[in-house]
Amino acid sequence: MALGQHLDDFAESFFMSMFYNGELRTMKAHYRVREGDLRVIRPLVYCRERQTRQFATEQALPVIHENCPACFGMPTERQHMKELLAAQEAYDPRLFKQLQRALLPLMGQGLEGLEFEEMHD
Repeated sequence: MALGQHLDDFAESFFMSMFYNGELRTMKAHYRVREGDLRVIRPLVYCRERQTRQFATEQALPVIHENCPACFGMPTERQHMKELLAAQEAYDPRLFKQLQRALLPLMGQGLEGLEFEEMHD
């Protein structure tokens, strides 16, 4: 199953986990569900939200602006993280490139023991 989370989602999840749960973690870019019969991938992990928005606009695709069940109340913590990251990115345009590099080990946690064939079949 392919999910459409992008780099901004990964960064927001990381900071929410760190600030509110005291844990260094984010979504996984690739994993198998506990039963082992379904693989979940997030192929847009290196894309920015603005890139996916631009593509959807250019292709006249329908857009769901907020589909996180935990995010329907206003204001949301995710929106707060978006604003915090946008402010920091305005200060340092390299922010998301640096976050991508820092998040790579967390995105793959739990995959260390898998054989190459199993990961890429």
